[in-house]
Amino acid sequence: MKNTLLSLCSFAAIFLAACAQAQPPAAARIAFYNTENLFDTINNKNVIDEEFLPDGKLKWTKERYNKKLAQLSKVILEIGSGSGPEIIGLCEVENKGVLVDLTQKTPLKKQKYQIVHYDSPDGRGIDVALLYKKSAFRVLESKPFQVPQPSDTLPPTRNILYVKGIMGKSDTLCIFVNHWPSRRGGSSESAPRRKMAAERLKQLTDSVAKAVPGAQIVAIGDFNDEPTDASLQTVAHEVNDSLSPGLRNMLSTLDAQGEGTHYYKKEKNTFDQILVSGNLFSRRGYYVTTTSGHIFKPEWIMGENYKGDPPAPLRTYAGSRYIGGFSDHLPVYIDLYFAK
Repeated sequence: MKNTLLSLCSFAAIFLAACAQAQPPAAARIAFYNTENLFDTINNKNVIDEEFLPDGKLKWTKERYNKKLAQLSKVILEIGSGSGPEIIGLCEVENKGVLVDLTQKTPLKKQKYQIVHYDSPDGRGIDVALLYKKSAFRVLESKPFQVPQPSDTLPPTRNILYVKGIMGKSDTLCIFVNHWPSRRGGSSESAPRRKMAAERLKQLTDSVAKAVPGAQIVAIGDFNDEPTDASLQTVAHEVNDSLSPGLRNMLSTLDAQGEGTHYYKKEKNTFDQILVSGNLFSRRGYYVTTTSGHIFKPEWIMGENYKGDPPAPLRTYAGSRYIGGFSDHLPVYIDLYFAK
């Protein structure tokens, strides 16, 4: 019996080793990161940014701003094992200026990231954006799409950013960067706003699938809902035909295992997600596997924001108390492989 168990263990070890060897190294990485209020220190009369000024409530000084840039650049570089991911979507950025500072005045400069950004109608002036390496991704077109609201009396929310490009030499990749309405006022009360955003994203992805046959679609963002919530279920489905891309949520398994990207008190929520079209599993050109989705969670990004609470993503602020961390969200990413 003992020999039989040893044989079974040896077989299992050999099988797992063979599987690991069969998986090629990642050819590219796509990430998303909620930067937690990346504001500059300049007063913009057109947006609500008064808290993030040197004489504002949060005493947002040049020194704190520069530290924030340095902290974010460290995270982005380490997502890509020291050189950054090939593509990364961002949200909660105030304007293009902070993106220029992030990519040109920090160690990110060596990576030569290009910027896709449009001002959003959000009252606080926080936008979504995309950074990409020209050597890996060639942008063909980009456009912001407004998200409707359930009522005309509600303030406008962030746009959905659409970027179409060529990955490598031949694969058409269509990326949608999202930051859906928050849960302010309660998750149930605010749910209709996210449902509208979900319906808008589905409309856009279905239109792209019809107009660009064979396009690989990736939707990334802070959705402010869990993979199991109705809004994400509207977008993520298994159908894959010429009219519907069949988006699959790459963070569903990690969510089911109790992981999370945003911590509130002792609750973990997987608000930051990456969804991909079914054709990205085809193993032709760039492709993903069922284990391609990841939450980036090194030990140094975690800490105690509130006394007595368990470790959580180290924030820039806990309320109005300055901590000087990275963000209140953890980044997520997927690895792309390449079939020659």
